[in-house]
Amino acid sequence: MIFTKKYNRSRVCWQVNQYIKVKIVIKTMGCKANRYESEKLKEDLSEKALVVDSEVCNFKDADMIIVNTCTVTHVADRKSRQAISHMKKLYPGAVVVVFGCGSNVDPQKYKDLPNVDHVFAERNEIKKLVDKMNDKCDHSTAAPNRTRALVKIQDGCNNFCSYCIVPYARGREKSRPHFEILDEVQELVKKGYREVVITGINIGAYDHNNLNFADLIELILNETDIERLRISSIEPHNFSEKFYKLFENPRLCPHLHISLQSGCNAILKSMNRRYSTEDYANLVDRLRDVSPRMSITTDVIVGFPGETEGLFNETVNFVKKIGFSKIHIFPYSKRKGTVAADMPDQVTDEVKKRRCDFLSAIEKQMRRDFYERNTGETEELLVEKIENGFAHGFTKNYIKARVKGDFEPNKIIHIALDNVDDKIEMIGSLKP
Repeated sequence: MIFTKKYNRSRVCWQVNQYIKVKIVIKTMGCKANRYESEKLKEDLSEKALVVDSEVCNFKDADMIIVNTCTVTHVADRKSRQAISHMKKLYPGAVVVVFGCGSNVDPQKYKDLPNVDHVFAERNEIKKLVDKMNDKCDHSTAAPNRTRALVKIQDGCNNFCSYCIVPYARGREKSRPHFEILDEVQELVKKGYREVVITGINIGAYDHNNLNFADLIELILNETDIERLRISSIEPHNFSEKFYKLFENPRLCPHLHISLQSGCNAILKSMNRRYSTEDYANLVDRLRDVSPRMSITTDVIVGFPGETEGLFNETVNFVKKIGFSKIHIFPYSKRKGTVAADMPDQVTDEVKKRRCDFLSAIEKQMRRDFYERNTGETEELLVEKIENGFAHGFTKNYIKARVKGDFEPNKIIHIALDNVDDKIEMIGSLKP
């Protein structure tokens, strides 16, 4: 396909086989659900535009910038606004469109930014704008730029944890029909994806036509040809007997990101979380009974209102007991409109930072310990990129690894896990 520039009203468009396409760069902030929605937006716009992710952008000019915002914390909110400013500097002549959680919670805040031209709540509104910019186009679906594809099975959350703005940004829980999900997975298989990641806002609450989450995963394994199925973040109170048994299937990746948030029961109660540390430890034991080398990753919020040094130490001791393979650590972020924002005994930023740094050092050692426990094993590696003569990717149990060799991305190879480097990446060798 040959591209030639065509100037139109001082904005750069691109002529493709006598059709003009608007050129769009998408910047995605936040979680896998946001990333999934950006991918769906790319599909929606593929007939009317040439769309790329900002991370893989390979051109200098753009007609439109789309920033998919996140507002889960005040830091995420600030980073979304900074991203808008940064993208505008990179593409000063482009129209700036904002959508996503941040703009849903407080659209006026984004409308007031000097660099923003449009704030939209729905993907269809963006498509209409593109139609206005360019009403002549051919159909061209961009090739996937990732080896792992995301499939969102539901949206929204009914939990209303005391610190969380997400239910206000995403609304109540809504599950997609299972047949739509199965069709989407099969379509991704046809496009060449080797791994699908199931995502959403509260995926364990999936419920459609009397099918629960475990039923859905079983259907995907039984009725699609996807080689590797991975489950994204899930709450620790949505497990069933069937769910544990599903991990006996070798196509279901032995890795779960199970939200913890605190290892202290008093803080969990104040957070309005619906489980205890005892519940959490029991479900991890059950999972490791089924899959001993399963990777368990999690989130922890540090400095929640009322968290004393003693209560923080309870969290430290609990995460050590579980032995996570990775922890995402967040300082508590006060979000206007949530219950926790008005709680007494707010923790200072200085204390939050100190506790985050302390827990981060522990997390790094636990990650190394998990990697070292896996040395000597043979694993499948899904190659995601080639760099400096090495193939890089992740194993089924989410170990980041590299092996020397000239392999194409999206290839699955078998490697021996030999040793761990200083950056906590596994160095492997090819197995026949």
